[in-house]
Amino acid sequence: MEATQISDAPPVESDAKVRLRVEVYDALAAKRGATTVVAQARLHEIGRQHMFDIRSGRGRPSLPLAMRMAADMGTTVEVLFERVVDR
Repeated sequence: MEATQISDAPPVESDAKVRLRVEVYDALAAKRGATTVVAQARLHEIGRQHMFDIRSGRGRPSLPLAMRMAADMGTTVEVLFERVVDR
């Protein structure tokens, strides 16, 4: 059986832009003793430059990394990240 092709379905946004909610993240990280960016990167087992890029908005985490960051902080991805709407 073949999948039904629906031509009027809305396009999937695979490149949705997200931004770390730094204030929320910093408060949760501080509770875990990660008060520096280097300590935060170590907590998630990523490079410090990658953590700097995520915090500054220059970089975006992959979905698995975003989920791991949320799990490490004891929260959900929706709490840590917000969607950026282009205008």
